[in-house]
Amino acid sequence: MSESAVVFEAATAEQGLAEMFRGAALALRQINRPLDLHLVVYDEEEAKALAARELMPAVDSVGAAIKFHTATDKLPERVESPIRVHKSYPGNPIRTAFLVAKDIGGVVISPGNTGLVLAGALYEFGRLPGIERPPIATPWPTLGKTLFVLDAGANVDIRPQHLLQFAHIGKIYVERIFDRPNPLIGLLSNGSEEYKGNSLVRESHRLLSEDSSINFAGYVEGQTVFEGNVDILLMDGFIGNILLKFAEGLAAATNKVLREEIRRNPLGALMARAFLQPSFRRFKQRFDYAEWGGAPLLGVKGNVVISHGRSDANALKNAIRWAVRMVDEDIAARIEREIGEGDAQSPNDAGGS
Repeated sequence: MSESAVVFEAATAEQGLAEMFRGAALALRQINRPLDLHLVVYDEEEAKALAARELMPAVDSVGAAIKFHTATDKLPERVESPIRVHKSYPGNPIRTAFLVAKDIGGVVISPGNTGLVLAGALYEFGRLPGIERPPIATPWPTLGKTLFVLDAGANVDIRPQHLLQFAHIGKIYVERIFDRPNPLIGLLSNGSEEYKGNSLVRESHRLLSEDSSINFAGYVEGQTVFEGNVDILLMDGFIGNILLKFAEGLAAATNKVLREEIRRNPLGALMARAFLQPSFRRFKQRFDYAEWGGAPLLGVKGNVVISHGRSDANALKNAIRWAVRMVDEDIAARIEREIGEGDAQSPNDAGGS
């Protein structure tokens, strides 16, 4: 078993293997230490030929090791049931990546279908003891510090105790990976008053308020999300996924509208190129998913990073960088201890039914 093993499921990458290998090379050079890099592909000969040009110089320069694994089943074009696909295509690249990782103890990175990655993690890794619904923790840029949204799409239907678990899971991740002790946790709602929200939100507010081991800030309204006043924002995966896609689309649309309006005036376009280009680059960088590379699936017996299907080399570089940090910090084991300690202190476990 290697503590520095990265299992990269490259077969489903929309940008192609060459772009993915360039990203892996960037990551190896930036991390600058030996890693065991396992690549899951459809065509091993093609992958080896591309790797010889795009990846092997970086592998050799840092003393890394590389191994290829062939996925024997191609995924269907349309995935209507991730569980059915997981079972019906046992040699698919996502499941293959999890089987490899389970054998060597590595972290899985995949740009594949989120539902298939979730199914692979649950069936091959399994949930940590005490975790009922593993959430996705997605970084979100704000006017202040980066916010982490849990859940960003793994769990559509949840109960209040699941949001309480998300709070503890997010706390460990943000403390260890981003060096933010005792992070401030908020709950998304339609108002700041305690009576606001639906039954899920109100009961979740009660549970979070009663837990003295977390730093709960109360409700966060939609218009204040981008202020960056909290470290972690809790919500169900249905709302979380919609909110994140809306924010991503809004950022892209804003950037496009600004450029279109500038081009309407030739003089304005000339001035923009001369004076505003650095600002546009910084704007794009702050709201670009590639700067993070992916989002971790937390609460399973292993480390998993889900990256965008359209990830480029820079996105993959960052995904590998954060994935290695998760392994270094032993995030899965820390979450297991956090949840276990919470269960041990729960009055419901003290006795009686």
